[in-house]
Amino acid sequence: MALAGLGQGFCSLTGNEDLISSTSLCAKGNGEAAGVRRQERAEYMTSRWRQREVQRPSTWRQSLLFNSLILLLPIFAARIVIAAFTSDIATDPLSLEARTETRQEIDAEFQSLVIPNGTERQAWAGRIDQMLDERAFSAARGYLLAAPLMLNKQDSAAVLAAADAESSGSRDQRLARAALLFLPEELRASYQRTTAPPPPVDLPDEDSPDSSVAAGDLAGADEERPDTPRATGDSVRLTPITEPFAAPRSFFMLGDPADLTRRSQQWLAGEPVDSLQLRLRALGLLNQEDPNPEAQAIFESASILRAAHRAGRLNDRFVGYLGSRIEDALPEAVLREELTKAFEPVMTTEARTVQVIAAFETALQPEAKERLARDMMIIARIAELTSSTGAITLVELATTPEDMRRALLLSEAGGHRSVALAREMGPEVLGLAQIGVKWSRNLVFQVMGLMALGMALIWTTLSALTQAEAIRLR
Repeated sequence: MALAGLGQGFCSLTGNEDLISSTSLCAKGNGEAAGVRRQERAEYMTSRWRQREVQRPSTWRQSLLFNSLILLLPIFAARIVIAAFTSDIATDPLSLEARTETRQEIDAEFQSLVIPNGTERQAWAGRIDQMLDERAFSAARGYLLAAPLMLNKQDSAAVLAAADAESSGSRDQRLARAALLFLPEELRASYQRTTAPPPPVDLPDEDSPDSSVAAGDLAGADEERPDTPRATGDSVRLTPITEPFAAPRSFFMLGDPADLTRRSQQWLAGEPVDSLQLRLRALGLLNQEDPNPEAQAIFESASILRAAHRAGRLNDRFVGYLGSRIEDALPEAVLREELTKAFEPVMTTEARTVQVIAAFETALQPEAKERLARDMMIIARIAELTSSTGAITLVELATTPEDMRRALLLSEAGGHRSVALAREMGPEVLGLAQIGVKWSRNLVFQVMGLMALGMALIWTTLSALTQAEAIRLR
Protein backbone atom coordinates (compact mmCIF):
# COMPACT_ATOMS: atom_id res chain seq x y z
CA MET A 1 0.00 0.00 0.00
CA ALA A 2 2.94 2.37 0.69
CA LEU A 3 4.40 1.57 -2.74
CA ALA A 4 1.05 2.22 -4.38
CA GLY A 5 0.75 5.60 -2.73
CA LEU A 6 4.31 6.44 -3.71
CA GLY A 7 3.66 5.43 -7.32
CA GLN A 8 0.52 7.52 -7.51
CA GLY A 9 2.32 10.52 -6.03
CA PHE A 10 5.16 10.10 -8.43
CA CYS A 11 2.77 9.92 -11.39
CA SER A 12 1.07 13.14 -10.36
CA LEU A 13 4.40 14.99 -10.20
CA THR A 14 5.68 14.04 -13.66
CA GLY A 15 5.35 16.37 -16.58
CA ASN A 16 4.15 15.82 -20.14
CA GLU A 17 7.65 15.34 -21.46
CA ASP A 18 8.16 12.26 -19.37
CA LEU A 19 4.64 10.90 -19.92
CA ILE A 20 5.64 7.57 -21.43
CA SER A 21 8.33 6.73 -18.89
CA SER A 22 6.20 7.87 -15.95
CA THR A 23 3.23 5.83 -17.16
CA SER A 24 5.27 2.65 -17.17
CA LEU A 25 6.61 3.41 -13.68
CA CYS A 26 3.08 4.04 -12.34
CA ALA A 27 1.87 0.75 -13.73
CA LYS A 28 4.76 -1.05 -12.09
CA GLY A 29 3.94 0.59 -8.71
CA ASN A 30 0.28 -0.29 -8.98
CA GLY A 31 1.11 -3.90 -9.73
CA GLU A 32 3.38 -4.17 -6.71
CA ALA A 33 0.65 -2.65 -4.47
CA ALA A 34 -1.92 -5.14 -5.73
CA GLY A 35 0.45 -8.00 -4.96
CA VAL A 36 0.95 -6.76 -1.41
CA ARG A 37 -2.80 -6.56 -0.90
CA ARG A 38 -3.27 -10.12 -2.15
CA GLN A 39 -0.55 -11.36 0.18
CA GLU A 40 -2.10 -9.60 3.18
CA ARG A 41 -5.54 -11.06 2.40
CA ALA A 42 -4.07 -14.56 2.14
CA GLU A 43 -2.32 -14.17 5.48
CA TYR A 44 -5.60 -12.95 7.09
CA MET A 45 -7.58 -15.93 5.75
CA THR A 46 -4.86 -18.31 6.97
CA SER A 47 -5.00 -16.74 10.44
CA ARG A 48 -8.81 -17.13 10.59
CA TRP A 49 -8.53 -20.77 9.54
CA ARG A 50 -5.92 -21.46 12.21
CA GLN A 51 -8.12 -19.77 14.84
CA ARG A 52 -11.04 -21.98 13.86
CA GLU A 53 -8.86 -25.06 14.02
CA VAL A 54 -7.74 -24.08 17.51
CA GLN A 55 -11.26 -23.27 18.73
CA ARG A 56 -12.94 -26.47 17.53
CA PRO A 57 -11.33 -28.82 20.08
CA SER A 58 -12.07 -26.35 22.93
CA THR A 59 -15.75 -26.07 21.93
CA TRP A 60 -16.03 -29.84 21.75
CA ARG A 61 -14.64 -30.25 25.24
CA GLN A 62 -16.99 -27.62 26.61
CA SER A 63 -19.99 -29.33 25.03
CA LEU A 64 -18.98 -32.66 26.57
CA LEU A 65 -18.49 -31.05 29.98
CA PHE A 66 -21.82 -29.22 29.78
CA ASN A 67 -23.78 -32.35 28.89
CA SER A 68 -22.03 -34.34 31.61
CA LEU A 69 -22.91 -31.75 34.24
CA ILE A 70 -26.53 -31.69 33.08
CA LEU A 71 -26.71 -35.46 33.62
CA LEU A 72 -24.86 -35.48 36.94
CA LEU A 73 -26.77 -32.66 38.65
CA PRO A 74 -30.18 -34.40 39.00
CA ILE A 75 -28.53 -37.68 40.05
CA PHE A 76 -26.45 -35.97 42.71
CA ALA A 77 -29.42 -33.88 43.90
CA ALA A 78 -31.58 -37.01 44.18
CA ARG A 79 -28.97 -38.69 46.37
CA ILE A 80 -28.89 -35.66 48.67
CA VAL A 81 -32.69 -35.57 48.97
CA ILE A 82 -32.81 -39.27 49.78
CA ALA A 83 -30.08 -38.93 52.40
CA ALA A 84 -31.68 -35.87 53.97
CA PHE A 85 -35.33 -36.90 54.12
CA THR A 86 -35.07 -40.58 54.99
CA SER A 87 -33.54 -40.04 58.42
CA ASP A 88 -35.56 -40.71 61.56
CA ILE A 89 -35.86 -37.00 62.30
CA ALA A 90 -37.43 -36.25 58.91
CA THR A 91 -39.72 -39.28 58.69
CA ASP A 92 -40.79 -39.30 62.36
CA PRO A 93 -40.63 -35.86 64.05
CA LEU A 94 -41.27 -37.52 67.43
CA SER A 95 -38.58 -40.16 67.07
CA LEU A 96 -36.13 -40.83 69.86
CA GLU A 97 -33.38 -39.11 67.89
CA ALA A 98 -35.50 -35.98 67.35
CA ARG A 99 -36.47 -35.80 71.01
CA THR A 100 -32.90 -36.37 72.15
CA GLU A 101 -31.50 -33.59 69.98
CA THR A 102 -34.32 -31.25 70.94
CA ARG A 103 -33.69 -31.95 74.61
CA GLN A 104 -30.02 -31.09 74.10
CA GLU A 105 -31.03 -27.77 72.51
CA ILE A 106 -33.35 -27.04 75.43
CA ASP A 107 -30.64 -27.84 77.98
CA ALA A 108 -28.14 -25.64 76.17
CA GLU A 109 -30.61 -22.75 76.11
CA PHE A 110 -31.26 -23.02 79.85
CA GLN A 111 -27.52 -23.04 80.53
CA SER A 112 -27.15 -19.80 78.59
CA LEU A 113 -29.88 -17.98 80.55
CA VAL A 114 -27.83 -17.42 83.73
CA ILE A 115 -24.41 -15.79 83.68
CA PRO A 116 -21.98 -17.66 85.98
CA ASN A 117 -21.05 -14.81 88.31
CA GLY A 118 -21.93 -16.29 91.69
CA THR A 119 -25.58 -15.16 91.66
CA GLU A 120 -27.02 -18.10 89.72
CA ARG A 121 -29.32 -19.18 92.54
CA GLN A 122 -30.74 -15.66 92.98
CA ALA A 123 -31.36 -15.30 89.24
CA TRP A 124 -33.03 -18.71 89.09
CA ALA A 125 -35.24 -18.01 92.10
CA GLY A 126 -36.12 -14.58 90.68
CA ARG A 127 -37.50 -16.14 87.53
CA ILE A 128 -39.67 -18.54 89.54
CA ASP A 129 -40.94 -15.67 91.68
CA GLN A 130 -41.82 -13.70 88.56
CA MET A 131 -43.75 -16.64 87.10
CA LEU A 132 -45.70 -17.01 90.34
CA ASP A 133 -46.61 -13.32 90.25
CA GLU A 134 -47.83 -13.75 86.67
CA ARG A 135 -49.68 -16.95 87.66
CA ALA A 136 -47.73 -18.90 85.05
CA PHE A 137 -47.40 -21.99 87.20
CA SER A 138 -46.43 -24.35 84.41
CA ALA A 139 -43.50 -22.08 83.54
CA ALA A 140 -42.55 -21.85 87.23
CA ARG A 141 -42.42 -25.63 87.40
CA GLY A 142 -40.32 -25.61 84.24
CA TYR A 143 -37.71 -23.44 85.93
CA LEU A 144 -37.76 -25.80 88.93
CA LEU A 145 -37.03 -28.74 86.64
CA ALA A 146 -34.24 -26.76 84.98
CA ALA A 147 -32.45 -26.13 88.30
CA PRO A 148 -29.49 -28.46 87.50
CA LEU A 149 -28.93 -26.49 84.29
CA MET A 150 -29.24 -22.97 85.74
CA LEU A 151 -27.46 -23.30 89.10
CA ASN A 152 -23.73 -23.44 89.65
CA LYS A 153 -21.91 -26.77 89.64
CA GLN A 154 -22.08 -27.29 93.39
CA ASP A 155 -25.81 -26.57 93.67
CA SER A 156 -26.57 -28.58 90.52
CA ALA A 157 -24.80 -31.61 91.93
CA ALA A 158 -26.68 -31.20 95.21
CA VAL A 159 -30.06 -31.02 93.45
CA LEU A 160 -29.33 -34.15 91.42
CA ALA A 161 -28.12 -35.99 94.53
CA ALA A 162 -31.28 -35.06 96.43
CA ALA A 163 -33.45 -36.20 93.53
CA ASP A 164 -31.60 -39.51 93.27
CA ALA A 165 -31.99 -40.08 96.99
CA GLU A 166 -35.77 -40.35 96.61
CA SER A 167 -37.54 -43.31 95.09
CA SER A 168 -41.20 -42.28 94.92
CA GLY A 169 -42.68 -40.49 91.95
CA SER A 170 -41.39 -39.82 88.49
CA ARG A 171 -38.00 -38.34 87.70
CA ASP A 172 -39.46 -34.87 87.19
CA GLN A 173 -41.46 -35.06 90.42
CA ARG A 174 -38.37 -36.00 92.43
CA LEU A 175 -36.33 -33.30 90.68
CA ALA A 176 -38.95 -30.63 91.40
CA ARG A 177 -39.17 -31.58 95.07
CA ALA A 178 -35.39 -31.47 95.36
CA ALA A 179 -35.19 -28.08 93.62
CA LEU A 180 -37.76 -26.62 96.02
CA LEU A 181 -35.25 -27.06 98.83
CA PHE A 182 -32.94 -24.53 97.15
CA LEU A 183 -35.55 -21.77 96.98
CA PRO A 184 -35.70 -19.12 99.69
CA GLU A 185 -38.06 -20.18 102.47
CA GLU A 186 -40.62 -17.48 101.75
CA LEU A 187 -40.65 -18.21 98.03
CA ARG A 188 -40.92 -21.95 98.65
CA ALA A 189 -43.94 -21.39 100.89
CA SER A 190 -45.48 -19.10 98.27
CA TYR A 191 -45.00 -21.71 95.57
CA GLN A 192 -46.60 -24.46 97.65
CA ARG A 193 -49.46 -22.17 98.68
CA THR A 194 -50.29 -20.84 95.22
CA THR A 195 -50.16 -24.26 93.58
CA ALA A 196 -52.60 -25.81 96.03
CA PRO A 197 -55.82 -27.05 94.40
CA PRO A 198 -58.59 -24.44 94.44
CA PRO A 199 -62.27 -25.45 94.70
CA PRO A 200 -63.82 -26.48 91.38
CA VAL A 201 -65.23 -23.46 89.55
CA ASP A 202 -66.89 -23.29 86.14
CA LEU A 203 -65.70 -20.21 84.29
CA PRO A 204 -68.49 -17.85 83.17
CA ASP A 205 -69.30 -17.56 79.52
CA GLU A 206 -67.87 -14.64 77.61
CA ASP A 207 -71.32 -13.51 76.48
CA SER A 208 -72.90 -13.42 79.94
CA PRO A 209 -73.36 -10.00 81.57
CA ASP A 210 -71.34 -10.93 84.67
CA SER A 211 -68.39 -12.25 82.73
CA SER A 212 -65.21 -10.65 84.06
CA VAL A 213 -62.49 -13.16 83.21
CA ALA A 214 -59.57 -11.26 81.73
CA ALA A 215 -56.86 -12.67 79.53
CA GLY A 216 -54.34 -12.70 82.35
CA ASP A 217 -56.71 -14.62 84.66
CA LEU A 218 -56.76 -17.61 82.33
CA ALA A 219 -53.43 -18.74 83.71
CA GLY A 220 -55.07 -19.41 87.06
CA ALA A 221 -57.70 -21.74 85.66
CA ASP A 222 -55.29 -24.64 85.39
CA GLU A 223 -53.02 -24.59 88.38
CA GLU A 224 -50.53 -27.18 89.45
CA ARG A 225 -52.36 -29.97 91.27
CA PRO A 226 -51.16 -32.44 93.88
CA ASP A 227 -51.18 -36.16 93.34
CA THR A 228 -54.87 -36.45 94.31
CA PRO A 229 -56.79 -34.39 91.74
CA ARG A 230 -60.52 -33.99 91.93
CA ALA A 231 -62.54 -36.00 89.42
CA THR A 232 -66.14 -36.04 88.29
CA GLY A 233 -68.29 -38.67 86.73
CA ASP A 234 -67.95 -37.33 83.20
CA SER A 235 -64.33 -36.27 83.49
CA VAL A 236 -61.80 -36.93 80.74
CA ARG A 237 -58.38 -38.09 81.87
CA LEU A 238 -55.53 -37.21 79.55
CA THR A 239 -52.68 -37.52 82.08
CA PRO A 240 -51.88 -39.93 84.91
CA ILE A 241 -53.32 -38.78 88.21
CA THR A 242 -49.91 -39.17 89.83
CA GLU A 243 -48.53 -36.26 87.83
CA PRO A 244 -48.97 -32.59 88.68
CA PHE A 245 -51.44 -30.62 86.55
CA ALA A 246 -53.44 -33.84 86.14
CA ALA A 247 -56.80 -32.66 87.42
CA PRO A 248 -59.41 -33.78 84.88
CA ARG A 249 -61.95 -31.15 83.92
CA SER A 250 -60.00 -28.50 85.82
CA PHE A 251 -60.05 -26.31 82.72
CA PHE A 252 -63.60 -26.37 81.37
CA MET A 253 -64.96 -23.59 79.18
CA LEU A 254 -67.70 -25.32 77.20
CA GLY A 255 -70.78 -24.65 79.31
CA ASP A 256 -73.71 -27.06 79.08
CA PRO A 257 -76.09 -28.09 76.27
CA ALA A 258 -78.77 -25.67 77.51
CA ASP A 259 -76.33 -22.77 77.19
CA LEU A 260 -75.34 -24.01 73.72
CA THR A 261 -79.03 -23.97 72.75
CA ARG A 262 -79.47 -20.39 73.95
CA ARG A 263 -76.35 -19.18 72.13
CA SER A 264 -77.39 -20.97 68.95
CA GLN A 265 -80.77 -19.23 69.00
CA GLN A 266 -79.08 -15.86 69.46
CA TRP A 267 -76.69 -16.63 66.59
CA LEU A 268 -79.59 -17.46 64.27
CA ALA A 269 -81.32 -14.23 65.29
CA GLY A 270 -78.27 -12.24 64.16
CA GLU A 271 -77.09 -11.23 67.61
CA PRO A 272 -73.32 -10.71 68.15
CA VAL A 273 -72.29 -14.29 68.89
CA ASP A 274 -68.85 -15.47 67.71
CA SER A 275 -69.46 -18.29 65.26
CA LEU A 276 -66.01 -19.81 65.86
CA GLN A 277 -66.55 -19.86 69.63
CA LEU A 278 -70.02 -21.35 69.19
CA ARG A 279 -68.80 -24.18 66.99
CA LEU A 280 -65.83 -24.91 69.24
CA ARG A 281 -68.25 -25.20 72.17
CA ALA A 282 -70.44 -27.56 70.15
CA LEU A 283 -67.50 -29.72 69.06
CA GLY A 284 -66.43 -30.14 72.67
CA LEU A 285 -69.91 -30.99 73.96
CA LEU A 286 -70.56 -33.46 71.14
CA ASN A 287 -67.48 -35.43 72.22
CA GLN A 288 -67.86 -35.00 75.97
CA GLU A 289 -69.12 -38.51 76.72
CA ASP A 290 -67.27 -40.37 73.97
CA PRO A 291 -64.43 -42.51 75.40
CA ASN A 292 -62.60 -42.62 72.08
CA PRO A 293 -59.12 -40.98 72.36
CA GLU A 294 -59.85 -38.83 69.32
CA ALA A 295 -63.07 -37.57 70.90
CA GLN A 296 -61.29 -36.94 74.18
CA ALA A 297 -58.69 -34.84 72.35
CA ILE A 298 -61.40 -32.73 70.71
CA PHE A 299 -63.15 -32.28 74.05
CA GLU A 300 -59.98 -31.18 75.84
CA SER A 301 -58.71 -28.98 73.00
CA ALA A 302 -62.02 -27.19 72.51
CA SER A 303 -61.73 -25.54 75.94
CA ILE A 304 -58.07 -24.65 75.37
CA LEU A 305 -58.75 -23.10 71.96
CA ARG A 306 -61.80 -21.23 73.24
CA ALA A 307 -59.79 -19.76 76.10
CA ALA A 308 -56.86 -18.80 73.87
CA HIS A 309 -59.09 -17.29 71.18
CA ARG A 310 -61.22 -15.46 73.70
CA ALA A 311 -58.14 -13.94 75.32
CA GLY A 312 -56.78 -12.86 71.93
CA ARG A 313 -53.66 -14.96 72.35
CA LEU A 314 -53.81 -16.82 69.03
CA ASN A 315 -51.89 -15.61 66.00
CA ASP A 316 -54.15 -14.19 63.26
CA ARG A 317 -52.71 -16.56 60.70
CA PHE A 318 -53.35 -19.54 62.95
CA VAL A 319 -56.88 -18.31 63.66
CA GLY A 320 -57.49 -18.28 59.91
CA TYR A 321 -56.17 -21.82 59.59
CA LEU A 322 -58.24 -22.99 62.56
CA GLY A 323 -61.33 -21.25 61.21
CA SER A 324 -60.99 -23.00 57.85
CA ARG A 325 -60.68 -26.38 59.56
CA ILE A 326 -63.76 -25.74 61.69
CA GLU A 327 -65.66 -24.42 58.69
CA ASP A 328 -64.93 -27.66 56.86
CA ALA A 329 -66.04 -29.73 59.84
CA LEU A 330 -69.13 -27.65 60.68
CA PRO A 331 -70.09 -25.59 57.59
CA GLU A 332 -71.89 -22.46 58.66
CA ALA A 333 -74.48 -22.64 55.88
CA VAL A 334 -75.39 -26.26 56.65
CA LEU A 335 -75.44 -25.55 60.38
CA ARG A 336 -77.83 -22.62 59.96
CA GLU A 337 -80.18 -24.78 57.93
CA GLU A 338 -80.19 -27.58 60.49
CA LEU A 339 -80.61 -25.22 63.44
CA THR A 340 -83.48 -23.47 61.70
CA LYS A 341 -85.27 -26.82 61.44
CA ALA A 342 -84.58 -27.53 65.12
CA PHE A 343 -86.11 -24.22 66.26
CA GLU A 344 -89.21 -24.36 64.06
CA PRO A 345 -91.56 -26.55 66.16
CA VAL A 346 -92.80 -25.54 69.59
CA MET A 347 -91.39 -27.77 72.35
CA THR A 348 -90.03 -27.76 75.86
CA THR A 349 -86.53 -26.51 76.68
CA GLU A 350 -85.23 -30.04 77.30
CA ALA A 351 -86.59 -31.32 74.00
CA ARG A 352 -85.23 -28.26 72.21
CA THR A 353 -81.78 -28.93 73.60
CA VAL A 354 -81.89 -32.49 72.27
CA GLN A 355 -82.91 -31.19 68.84
CA VAL A 356 -80.10 -28.62 68.80
CA ILE A 357 -77.46 -31.22 69.68
CA ALA A 358 -78.88 -33.43 66.92
CA ALA A 359 -78.65 -30.51 64.48
CA PHE A 360 -74.97 -30.03 65.25
CA GLU A 361 -74.37 -33.77 64.81
CA THR A 362 -76.16 -33.74 61.45
CA ALA A 363 -74.16 -30.76 60.18
CA LEU A 364 -70.85 -32.35 61.23
CA GLN A 365 -68.77 -33.57 58.28
CA PRO A 366 -66.99 -36.85 59.21
CA GLU A 367 -63.95 -36.53 56.93
CA ALA A 368 -63.32 -32.90 57.85
CA LYS A 369 -63.79 -33.79 61.51
CA GLU A 370 -60.97 -36.34 61.23
CA ARG A 371 -58.64 -33.70 59.79
CA LEU A 372 -59.57 -31.28 62.56
CA ALA A 373 -59.11 -34.01 65.15
CA ARG A 374 -55.47 -34.50 64.10
CA ASP A 375 -54.70 -30.88 64.94
CA MET A 376 -56.68 -30.99 68.17
CA MET A 377 -54.94 -34.18 69.28
CA ILE A 378 -51.64 -32.28 69.08
CA ILE A 379 -53.03 -29.60 71.38
CA ALA A 380 -54.41 -32.21 73.77
CA ARG A 381 -51.06 -33.98 73.86
CA ILE A 382 -49.25 -30.72 74.65
CA ALA A 383 -51.73 -30.11 77.48
CA GLU A 384 -51.12 -33.64 78.71
CA LEU A 385 -47.37 -33.11 78.85
CA THR A 386 -47.57 -29.63 80.38
CA SER A 387 -50.91 -28.11 81.39
CA SER A 388 -53.87 -26.43 79.77
CA THR A 389 -52.36 -22.98 80.24
CA GLY A 390 -48.98 -24.36 79.20
CA ALA A 391 -50.62 -25.54 75.99
CA ILE A 392 -52.02 -22.04 75.44
CA THR A 393 -48.54 -20.59 75.93
CA LEU A 394 -47.11 -22.86 73.24
CA VAL A 395 -50.07 -22.74 70.85
CA GLU A 396 -50.11 -18.95 70.82
CA LEU A 397 -46.64 -19.05 69.22
CA ALA A 398 -47.83 -21.16 66.29
CA THR A 399 -48.72 -19.73 62.91
CA THR A 400 -48.78 -22.91 60.80
CA PRO A 401 -49.38 -26.66 61.33
CA GLU A 402 -45.60 -27.10 61.12
CA ASP A 403 -45.25 -24.83 64.16
CA MET A 404 -47.77 -27.01 65.98
CA ARG A 405 -45.62 -30.08 65.36
CA ARG A 406 -42.59 -28.18 66.61
CA ALA A 407 -44.46 -27.19 69.77
CA LEU A 408 -45.45 -30.82 70.27
CA LEU A 409 -41.83 -31.96 69.91
CA LEU A 410 -40.73 -29.32 72.41
CA SER A 411 -43.27 -30.51 74.95
CA GLU A 412 -42.34 -34.14 74.31
CA ALA A 413 -38.67 -33.37 74.89
CA GLY A 414 -38.93 -30.79 77.65
CA GLY A 415 -42.39 -30.87 79.22
CA HIS A 416 -42.83 -27.86 81.50
CA ARG A 417 -39.32 -26.74 80.60
CA SER A 418 -40.60 -25.89 77.12
CA VAL A 419 -43.25 -23.61 78.63
CA ALA A 420 -40.61 -21.80 80.66
CA LEU A 421 -38.48 -21.28 77.54
CA ALA A 422 -41.53 -20.11 75.61
CA ARG A 423 -42.04 -17.41 78.22
CA GLU A 424 -38.35 -16.58 78.00
CA MET A 425 -37.78 -16.65 74.22
CA GLY A 426 -41.15 -16.16 72.55
CA PRO A 427 -41.62 -17.59 69.03
CA GLU A 428 -37.89 -18.25 68.73
CA VAL A 429 -38.32 -21.26 71.01
CA LEU A 430 -39.88 -23.17 68.13
CA GLY A 431 -36.49 -23.13 66.42
CA LEU A 432 -35.16 -25.43 69.13
CA ALA A 433 -37.31 -28.30 67.83
CA GLN A 434 -35.09 -30.49 65.68
CA ILE A 435 -37.55 -31.39 62.93
CA GLY A 436 -36.49 -31.90 59.32
CA VAL A 437 -33.02 -32.34 57.86
CA LYS A 438 -30.22 -33.59 60.06
CA TRP A 439 -27.00 -31.93 58.89
CA SER A 440 -24.42 -34.66 59.16
CA ARG A 441 -20.86 -34.32 57.85
CA ASN A 442 -21.56 -36.50 54.81
CA LEU A 443 -24.66 -34.47 53.95
CA VAL A 444 -22.69 -31.21 54.18
CA PHE A 445 -20.00 -32.58 51.84
CA GLN A 446 -22.66 -33.75 49.38
CA VAL A 447 -24.28 -30.32 49.34
CA MET A 448 -20.89 -28.70 48.79
CA GLY A 449 -20.26 -31.06 45.88
CA LEU A 450 -23.63 -30.17 44.38
CA MET A 451 -22.76 -26.48 44.65
CA ALA A 452 -19.43 -27.14 42.93
CA LEU A 453 -21.20 -28.90 40.07
CA GLY A 454 -23.58 -25.96 39.74
CA MET A 455 -20.71 -23.48 39.63
CA ALA A 456 -18.92 -25.58 36.98
CA LEU A 457 -22.09 -25.64 34.91
CA ILE A 458 -22.42 -21.86 35.12
CA TRP A 459 -18.74 -21.37 34.19
CA THR A 460 -19.05 -23.69 31.19
CA THR A 461 -22.16 -21.89 29.96
CA LEU A 462 -20.60 -18.45 30.29
CA SER A 463 -17.39 -19.60 28.57
CA ALA A 464 -19.29 -21.01 25.61
CA LEU A 465 -21.39 -17.86 25.26
CA THR A 466 -18.27 -15.66 25.41
CA GLN A 467 -16.53 -17.61 22.63
CA ALA A 468 -19.65 -17.59 20.49
CA GLU A 469 -19.87 -13.80 20.81
CA ALA A 470 -16.19 -13.42 19.91
CA ILE A 471 -16.61 -15.55 16.79
CA ARG A 472 -19.68 -13.54 15.75
CA LEU A 473 -17.78 -10.25 16.05
CA ARG A 474 -14.96 -11.52 13.84
